[in-house]
Amino acid sequence: MAIQGIGSSYTTATTTQSTTASGGKLGKDAFLQILVSQLKYQDPMSPMKADEMLSQLSQLTQVEQLANLTESMDGMKKAGNMTQWVTAIGKKVNVATNTLSKGDDLTIMPQNDYDQIVVSLKNLKDGTTRDVTLNKGDNLTYTHDGDDMVQVSIKALKDGKQVECQAMVFKTIQGVIAADTGPILVFANDETIDASQVQVIKN
Repeated sequence: MAIQGIGSSYTTATTTQSTTASGGKLGKDAFLQILVSQLKYQDPMSPMKADEMLSQLSQLTQVEQLANLTESMDGMKKAGNMTQWVTAIGKKVNVATNTLSKGDDLTIMPQNDYDQIVVSLKNLKDGTTRDVTLNKGDNLTYTHDGDDMVQVSIKALKDGKQVECQAMVFKTIQGVIAADTGPILVFANDETIDASQVQVIKN
């Protein structure tokens, strides 16, 4: 919103700093300080007229209302986003991680022909490692059934040679935390991740 009717005779180092402190934008506090400075430094032989004063006050009110509306809209957006994630509790989402908790899915995507895929699971509690072998034709989604969290790595083989293979981890949302930065998703073993990092939601 354009703000007009502000004179230039009040300009001081103090008011200049206040008006540019918020990235060059004129907020309601800075606008009020400008108005006070204008009254303070006005020509006593030619003071501001009543209608000019009312105009300035009207503009100040509009600035304040606009600022309040912006804050209200930001709050609504956050609330709406929270509602979206609360309704997603129980669903599985793709997150960028190489750890699995009980019930998490590992969807494996070979990029070439293969004979078998070896999924290595390192227990993060006791350090032990076990392998799960998937042969060609097997279901390429592994669901972790252990109680402890594990670190996972995969290796696809063709005629004994390693070939390219990718994977996606899907975790079940167990809760949502409202934070200043936005919703934080909670998974098993108290894992948390910023909801903005989620790329895929399973129905």
